Amino acid sequence: MEEFKIVYTLSIVILLIIALVVDRFKMSMLFLFAAVLLLLGKIISVDQFIDGFGNTSILTIFLLITITASANEYINFFKLIDSAFGNIKNSKAFILRMGSLVALFSSFINNTTVVATMMPYVYSWGKSKNISPSKLLIPLSFAAIVGGMITLIGTSTNLLLNGLLLGNGFEALNFGDFIFPGILVSLSAILFLYFFSDRLLKVGNSLESDYKSNTREYLVETKVLAGSIIINKSIEEAKLRNLEGVFLTEIIRDSKRIVPVGPSEVIQEGDLLLFAGETSKIFDLLKKVDKLEVNQEIADFENGMVEAVIAQNSTLDRKTLKEVGFREKYNAVVLGVHRRGVKLSGKIGSIVLHSGDLVLINGGEEFEEKNARWQDLVIVNTVHSIKNVSNRKRNAFFMALILMLALVFTNLISIFEGLLGLLFIQVLLGMSDLDRIKKNINLDLFIILASSLSIGNAIVSSGAAEIVSNSLLNGIAGWNPILVIFAIFSITFLLTSFVTNVAALAIVFPIVSAISLSLNIPPTALFLSLAFGASCSFLTPFSYQTNLMVMEAGNYKLKDFLRIGFPLSLLYAFVFLGYIFFKYDLL
Repeated sequence: MEEFKIVYTLSIVILLIIALVVDRFKMSMLFLFAAVLLLLGKIISVDQFIDGFGNTSILTIFLLITITASANEYINFFKLIDSAFGNIKNSKAFILRMGSLVALFSSFINNTTVVATMMPYVYSWGKSKNISPSKLLIPLSFAAIVGGMITLIGTSTNLLLNGLLLGNGFEALNFGDFIFPGILVSLSAILFLYFFSDRLLKVGNSLESDYKSNTREYLVETKVLAGSIIINKSIEEAKLRNLEGVFLTEIIRDSKRIVPVGPSEVIQEGDLLLFAGETSKIFDLLKKVDKLEVNQEIADFENGMVEAVIAQNSTLDRKTLKEVGFREKYNAVVLGVHRRGVKLSGKIGSIVLHSGDLVLINGGEEFEEKNARWQDLVIVNTVHSIKNVSNRKRNAFFMALILMLALVFTNLISIFEGLLGLLFIQVLLGMSDLDRIKKNINLDLFIILASSLSIGNAIVSSGAAEIVSNSLLNGIAGWNPILVIFAIFSITFLLTSFVTNVAALAIVFPIVSAISLSLNIPPTALFLSLAFGASCSFLTPFSYQTNLMVMEAGNYKLKDFLRIGFPLSLLYAFVFLGYIFFKYDLL
C-alpha cells in the first residue's frame, strides 16, 4: 500500500510537470485536477485539501494584491516616476533609475501590478525619446522580479514558501532573511542591465518601426456590406491579391471556411474576409474599399486604438471572446489578435485566447474603468487616469501604511494582521469596497496556490519526498554543504525556467524539507536557496508572468530572453550563493 502511494503520487507530479511544460491546458485547472486526484487516491485527507484554501500566507498574498490594486487607482505613480526621472534622455540612464524605482516598488507591491502600471509609462517615454520599447521592457520585468526578493511580501513565491514551512512544522522565514541577499541581487541585476542590456537586446530603428513590427501578424476580421464595389468580383478583380503588408488568409461564408483563398474566388455580400498583416495596412485598405469594414465595429486606426496583452491567470485565458461576453463585460470590441509564431484563423470571436496574446481593442467610455477592475488585460500604449480622492484621505492612507509597516517590522503584529488593518482603512477612506475586493481576487491564482500546498503535503505524507531525498542523500550525504546548496538552487532554477516559480517551489519544497532534517546545514540557508532559485526567472518568457506581459509588447523572441537572461542568471546565482556561503559559514 505504501509503495502504491509513492508511485501514485510521483506519477501525478511527473504528469503535472509534463502538462505544465506542454502548456495545452489552463494552469489552475491542472493544479486543481492534480490535487483532486491526490485526494481521491487517499494520499491527502479532506482537511489537508481544505486547509490549503484557508492558509494564512495565501490569504496574505491576496490582501496584498487587493490593497495595491486599489491604491493604484488613487495614487498617481506616474507623477512620482516623472519627478524621479527628471530630464533623462538616454536609455542607459533611464534603465538605471527605472530599475531602481521598480525594484523598490516591487519589494512591497505585487510585481504584476508594478509592471502593469509601468508598462504604459515606459512605452510612452520611449516614444517621446524615439527609443524602441524592446530596449526597455525586459529590463522592466527583470527589475520587478529581483525587487520582489528584497522582502518577504515582495513576491507570492516568498509568501507561499512561508505557508509551506508553517504547514509542515518548520520555523517561518522573516523579513531579515530576505533583505540583504535581496538587495545584493537587485543591485547586481540593475547594474548588469545598465551596462549590458543595450548591447544584448536587439536594436529598433524607432518606436514607430518597432510598433509596426509588433502588429505585423495581427488577424483582423472584416465584413463585406451590402452595396460594396467588390461584391460579385473575384479576389484578383477586387485587387485583394499581392497587397503590401497584408494577406487575405480565408473567407468565412455562412459558417463555411474557404481556405486557401484562390484568385478566382468570387466575393459575396456578407462574406467575412480575414486579413493577416500590418494592422495599419489593413485599415488603409478598408479606407480604399467602399463598404468593407471591420466586423461589427467601424474602427479608425489613428484614433481610439488600444493595444493590450492578456495577463497570466486572466479570465480570458483559454476562453473565446464569445464565452466571456467580452463586448458586454468591457464595453469594447477586439479588432485583432496577434500570437507570436502562430498563424491564427477563424472568426475573431471564436479564437481561443492565451495569456501573452496581444489584442487590438476599440473601447467605449467605460473600458478603462472596467479593465482596472477585472485586470484581465495589461494596456500597453495608454496611461490610466487617477480617480479623485482628497489629499487628506491620501495622506491618511500613507500614514496608515507607514504605521502598519513599523508594527510588522517590530513583530508587534503579523503581516496578515497589518494588511487586513490597511485594507480596513482603505474601505473607511472610500478607496476600496466589497465590489472592488471581489474583482481583485484572482480565482485562478488562488486555486494554483492552494492546490500547490495540497500537492506539497501529498509528496511528504505519501513518503515520496523521503524516497526521492534518500536517493539524493545516498549521493550527496557526504557532499560539501556548498554542493548541496548549489544543487538545490540549480534544480529549482531549471524547473522554474519552464513551469513557473510557484510550481517549481511546490514541487521541490518537500525534497528540500526532507534534506533539511537529514543534513547538518542551517535550514534557513536551504530554504532561501529554494526561494531565490525559484525566482531566478530570467531565462524564458514562460518562467514568470511579468516576462509574458512584456514579451509581445516588446516584440521579443525566446532568443532575446536567453541572450540577456543567461548571463544575468549566472550573475544572480553567483551573488546569492556567495552571500549564503559567507553568511552561514559554509566555506
